[in-house]
Amino acid sequence: MILNILKYKEEVWSIKNNSIFPIKKMKKQLKWILVFIGIYLSINTVYAQSEEQLAMAKLSFMIGDWKGEGTSYPKAENKKYDVLSKVRYDLDGTLLVLKHRSTREEQPVLSLHTIIYYNKKEKVYYYYPFTEKGVRPFKGNIVDGKLICTIGDSYRLIFQRTKEGFFNEYGEKLVNNTWEKNFEDKLLPTSEITF
Repeated sequence: MILNILKYKEEVWSIKNNSIFPIKKMKKQLKWILVFIGIYLSINTVYAQSEEQLAMAKLSFMIGDWKGEGTSYPKAENKKYDVLSKVRYDLDGTLLVLKHRSTREEQPVLSLHTIIYYNKKEKVYYYYPFTEKGVRPFKGNIVDGKLICTIGDSYRLIFQRTKEGFFNEYGEKLVNNTWEKNFEDKLLPTSEITF
Protein backbone atom coordinates (compact mmCIF):
# COMPACT_ATOMS: atom_id res chain seq x y z
CA MET A 1 0.00 0.00 0.00
CA ILE A 2 2.81 2.41 0.85
CA LEU A 3 4.31 1.57 -2.50
CA ASN A 4 1.02 2.48 -4.23
CA ILE A 5 0.86 5.85 -2.40
CA LEU A 6 4.44 6.65 -3.40
CA LYS A 7 3.70 5.62 -6.98
CA TYR A 8 0.57 7.86 -6.99
CA LYS A 9 2.56 10.81 -5.60
CA GLU A 10 5.18 10.21 -8.27
CA GLU A 11 2.56 10.28 -11.04
CA VAL A 12 0.96 13.48 -9.69
CA TRP A 13 4.40 15.04 -9.38
CA SER A 14 5.35 14.13 -12.93
CA ILE A 15 2.02 15.36 -14.30
CA LYS A 16 2.44 18.68 -12.46
CA ASN A 17 6.05 19.07 -13.55
CA ASN A 18 5.20 18.29 -17.16
CA SER A 19 2.44 20.93 -17.02
CA ILE A 20 -0.21 18.56 -18.29
CA PHE A 21 -2.57 19.67 -15.50
CA PRO A 22 -1.06 22.68 -13.74
CA ILE A 23 -4.02 22.89 -11.36
CA LYS A 24 -2.34 24.93 -8.63
CA LYS A 25 -0.98 27.41 -11.17
CA MET A 26 -4.39 27.72 -12.84
CA LYS A 27 -6.10 28.26 -9.49
CA LYS A 28 -3.64 31.02 -8.64
CA GLN A 29 -4.09 32.72 -12.04
CA LEU A 30 -7.86 32.40 -11.81
CA LYS A 31 -7.75 33.94 -8.33
CA TRP A 32 -5.85 37.00 -9.65
CA ILE A 33 -8.13 37.34 -12.66
CA LEU A 34 -11.17 37.36 -10.36
CA VAL A 35 -9.49 39.92 -8.07
CA PHE A 36 -8.81 42.25 -11.02
CA ILE A 37 -12.36 41.81 -12.37
CA GLY A 38 -13.73 42.64 -8.91
CA ILE A 39 -11.57 45.76 -8.62
CA TYR A 40 -12.53 46.88 -12.14
CA LEU A 41 -16.25 46.44 -11.48
CA SER A 42 -16.13 48.20 -8.12
CA ILE A 43 -14.21 51.18 -9.57
CA ASN A 44 -16.64 51.50 -12.47
CA THR A 45 -19.60 51.27 -10.10
CA VAL A 46 -18.18 53.93 -7.76
CA TYR A 47 -17.15 56.33 -10.51
CA ALA A 48 -20.03 55.78 -12.91
CA GLN A 49 -22.23 58.85 -13.08
CA SER A 50 -25.71 59.12 -14.40
CA GLU A 51 -26.58 61.48 -17.23
CA GLU A 52 -28.29 63.73 -14.66
CA GLN A 53 -25.17 63.84 -12.45
CA LEU A 54 -22.95 64.70 -15.41
CA ALA A 55 -25.33 67.50 -16.48
CA MET A 56 -25.54 68.86 -12.94
CA ALA A 57 -21.74 68.81 -12.63
CA LYS A 58 -21.72 71.57 -15.27
CA LEU A 59 -23.30 73.80 -12.63
CA SER A 60 -20.45 73.34 -10.15
CA PHE A 61 -19.50 77.00 -10.63
CA MET A 62 -22.57 77.84 -8.53
CA ILE A 63 -21.66 75.68 -5.52
CA GLY A 64 -20.61 77.51 -2.36
CA ASP A 65 -21.54 80.21 0.12
CA TRP A 66 -21.81 83.64 -1.48
CA LYS A 67 -22.12 87.22 -0.29
CA GLY A 68 -22.36 90.47 -2.21
CA GLU A 69 -24.56 93.20 -3.59
CA GLY A 70 -27.39 93.43 -6.00
CA THR A 71 -28.84 96.18 -8.13
CA SER A 72 -32.31 96.69 -9.52
CA TYR A 73 -32.77 98.54 -12.80
CA PRO A 74 -33.14 101.30 -13.67
CA LYS A 75 -30.35 102.09 -11.18
CA ALA A 76 -31.37 105.73 -10.70
CA GLU A 77 -34.64 104.62 -9.11
CA ASN A 78 -33.22 101.87 -6.86
CA LYS A 79 -30.67 101.48 -4.08
CA LYS A 80 -28.29 98.53 -3.90
CA TYR A 81 -29.27 95.60 -1.72
CA ASP A 82 -27.27 92.95 0.20
CA VAL A 83 -27.33 89.34 -0.99
CA LEU A 84 -26.53 86.01 0.69
CA SER A 85 -26.72 82.74 -1.26
CA LYS A 86 -25.97 79.16 -0.28
CA VAL A 87 -25.77 76.61 -3.11
CA ARG A 88 -25.34 72.86 -2.57
CA TYR A 89 -25.79 69.60 -4.42
CA ASP A 90 -28.37 67.19 -3.03
CA LEU A 91 -29.56 63.64 -3.75
CA ASP A 92 -26.18 62.35 -4.92
CA GLY A 93 -25.57 65.31 -7.21
CA THR A 94 -28.84 65.05 -9.14
CA LEU A 95 -30.33 68.22 -7.61
CA LEU A 96 -28.97 71.63 -6.83
CA VAL A 97 -30.47 73.59 -3.91
CA LEU A 98 -30.05 77.36 -3.89
CA LYS A 99 -31.08 79.37 -0.84
CA HIS A 100 -31.12 83.12 -1.41
CA ARG A 101 -31.78 86.13 0.83
CA SER A 102 -31.72 89.76 -0.29
CA THR A 103 -32.13 92.69 2.12
CA ARG A 104 -32.09 96.46 1.73
CA GLU A 105 -31.48 98.49 4.91
CA GLU A 106 -32.09 95.27 6.89
CA GLN A 107 -35.54 94.83 5.32
CA PRO A 108 -36.25 91.69 3.23
CA VAL A 109 -36.25 92.22 -0.52
CA LEU A 110 -36.39 88.59 -1.70
CA SER A 111 -36.19 85.12 -0.13
CA LEU A 112 -35.94 82.06 -2.36
CA HIS A 113 -35.56 78.34 -1.92
CA THR A 114 -34.71 77.09 -5.39
CA ILE A 115 -34.42 73.57 -6.79
CA ILE A 116 -32.58 72.95 -10.06
CA TYR A 117 -32.52 69.59 -11.78
CA TYR A 118 -31.79 68.12 -15.21
CA ASN A 119 -34.46 66.25 -17.18
CA LYS A 120 -32.57 63.75 -19.33
CA LYS A 121 -35.63 62.93 -21.46
CA GLU A 122 -36.13 66.57 -22.47
CA LYS A 123 -32.40 67.47 -22.29
CA VAL A 124 -33.15 70.64 -20.29
CA TYR A 125 -32.63 72.00 -16.79
CA TYR A 126 -35.60 72.97 -14.66
CA TYR A 127 -35.29 75.90 -12.27
CA TYR A 128 -37.96 76.09 -9.53
CA PRO A 129 -37.65 79.24 -7.36
CA PHE A 130 -40.01 78.89 -4.38
CA THR A 131 -41.13 82.02 -2.51
CA GLU A 132 -43.81 82.59 0.09
CA LYS A 133 -46.12 83.34 -2.86
CA GLY A 134 -45.48 80.11 -4.75
CA VAL A 135 -43.25 79.00 -7.62
CA ARG A 136 -42.64 80.01 -11.25
CA PRO A 137 -40.81 77.22 -13.11
CA PHE A 138 -38.21 78.09 -15.72
CA LYS A 139 -36.56 75.87 -18.35
CA GLY A 140 -32.82 76.22 -18.83
CA ASN A 141 -29.82 75.29 -20.95
CA ILE A 142 -26.08 75.74 -20.74
CA VAL A 143 -24.89 78.27 -23.32
CA ASP A 144 -21.21 79.33 -23.37
CA GLY A 145 -20.74 78.09 -19.79
CA LYS A 146 -23.76 80.03 -18.50
CA LEU A 147 -27.03 78.60 -17.23
CA ILE A 148 -29.79 80.48 -19.04
CA CYS A 149 -33.30 79.87 -17.68
CA THR A 150 -36.36 81.22 -19.46
CA ILE A 151 -40.01 81.62 -18.62
CA GLY A 152 -42.03 82.28 -21.73
CA ASP A 153 -40.31 84.20 -24.51
CA SER A 154 -39.88 87.51 -22.70
CA TYR A 155 -37.97 86.85 -19.45
CA ARG A 156 -34.78 85.01 -18.58
CA LEU A 157 -32.33 84.48 -15.73
CA ILE A 158 -28.61 84.05 -16.39
CA PHE A 159 -26.15 82.42 -13.98
CA GLN A 160 -22.41 82.53 -14.60
CA ARG A 161 -18.99 82.73 -12.99
CA THR A 162 -17.14 85.87 -14.07
CA LYS A 163 -13.42 86.09 -14.88
CA GLU A 164 -13.02 88.05 -11.63
CA GLY A 165 -14.46 85.11 -9.65
CA PHE A 166 -17.92 86.53 -8.98
CA PHE A 167 -20.98 84.32 -8.94
CA ASN A 168 -23.17 86.49 -11.15
CA GLU A 169 -26.92 86.22 -11.60
CA TYR A 170 -29.04 88.65 -13.55
CA GLY A 171 -32.52 88.87 -14.97
CA GLU A 172 -33.50 90.27 -18.35
CA LYS A 173 -36.79 91.29 -19.95
CA LEU A 174 -37.32 91.39 -23.69
CA VAL A 175 -38.36 94.96 -24.53
CA ASN A 176 -38.75 95.95 -28.19
CA ASN A 177 -36.65 92.94 -29.28
CA THR A 178 -33.80 93.93 -26.93
CA TRP A 179 -32.85 92.17 -23.69
CA GLU A 180 -32.74 94.69 -20.82
CA LYS A 181 -31.50 93.90 -17.29
CA ASN A 182 -33.99 94.30 -14.48
CA PHE A 183 -31.64 93.14 -11.70
CA GLU A 184 -28.10 91.89 -11.17
CA ASP A 185 -26.36 90.19 -8.23
CA LYS A 186 -22.57 89.93 -7.96
CA LEU A 187 -21.38 87.64 -5.19
CA LEU A 188 -18.00 86.53 -3.84
CA PRO A 189 -17.20 83.43 -1.76
CA THR A 190 -17.71 83.84 1.98
CA SER A 191 -17.58 81.69 5.10
CA GLU A 192 -20.45 79.29 5.67
CA ILE A 193 -23.87 80.90 5.67
CA THR A 194 -26.70 79.68 7.87
CA PHE A 195 -30.31 80.57 7.16
